[in-house]
Amino acid sequence: MARRRRRRRNRTVPFMLLLIVCGTGYVYRDAWMPEGDDADAIAIAPGLTTDRPENGPLDGGPNADVTERGSDPLLTASPTTPRRDIGRSTDVLAAARRVLADGDLILARAHFSEALAGGLSPTDEIEARAGLRKLGQQTIFSNTVTQGDPFTARYVIAPGDTLGKIANAHDVTADFIAAINNIKDMHMIQAGRRIKVVQGPFHARVTKSTHTMDVFCGDVFVDHFKVGLGVEDGTPTGTWTVSTKLKNPTYYPPRGGDMIAADDSLNPLGERWIGLEGIGGEAIGQSRYGIHGTIEPDSIGKDASMGCIRMHNEDVERLFSLLIEKKSVVEIRE
Repeated sequence: MARRRRRRRNRTVPFMLLLIVCGTGYVYRDAWMPEGDDADAIAIAPGLTTDRPENGPLDGGPNADVTERGSDPLLTASPTTPRRDIGRSTDVLAAARRVLADGDLILARAHFSEALAGGLSPTDEIEARAGLRKLGQQTIFSNTVTQGDPFTARYVIAPGDTLGKIANAHDVTADFIAAINNIKDMHMIQAGRRIKVVQGPFHARVTKSTHTMDVFCGDVFVDHFKVGLGVEDGTPTGTWTVSTKLKNPTYYPPRGGDMIAADDSLNPLGERWIGLEGIGGEAIGQSRYGIHGTIEPDSIGKDASMGCIRMHNEDVERLFSLLIEKKSVVEIRE
């Protein structure tokens, strides 16, 4: 199996070491910077740095080739989506098509979301999900702010602001804010610059029967990934909250053996770890499961891990930039 070359870093091992029960997992980077500068981003003052607290108040008005990104997974209808009123949902879907053709992205997104939540035939559900994913790229993951969008706005950076503080106020990560605004250095931001902010938090839903993960901004579906899961039904269903996020983990085999350093090409965890803590269903009391990358990309879409959720490395980097500790929720269902 081909292995990708891993970067060597000269750093000490983080003091928080994680013993996990699965065979894979962790980390992050700006994987999808938009091209070009934000037309509304105007540099008025020189770059500022600050030691202002991150939680301070805002006063200024975030297969075999071991590919770094998984192939775009086919959207599938969920076997567990409730079919409450397909007739009404079909009508709403038709309305979504009409307003989208008229160029109203926000109303179209609302209609697609309502139709999807109400239950659709498999064919219509795939259409609604595809529409929402495309609209997510246009309205959430781009550097544009669409008029009337309740999730996005412009924010003028004030003297003393940091991206971390701005991100905290909107329940997203600083990396995400930097990515959608094409900010290359998060520590050097300019007072007076107008940036796009998105109101989070993002959440995720894993469907075991299809080996897929859906990502939501609030309650709106925005993205979709293929995942690998635990052998012999080893990934517990239920509701989880994101407990920790780590980059470049050291791997400690849960069944004994030598540890594998963070930069070792044999480290099965990839470069991102998103730790999960169970808060509902079978997950209650569970705290040693997580979401991570892999050095075995051919395991994605299969039951191959010891229970954790595997993702292609670039996919988990993107997810890492979306989910936030203590607030983002991950649902795992059959």
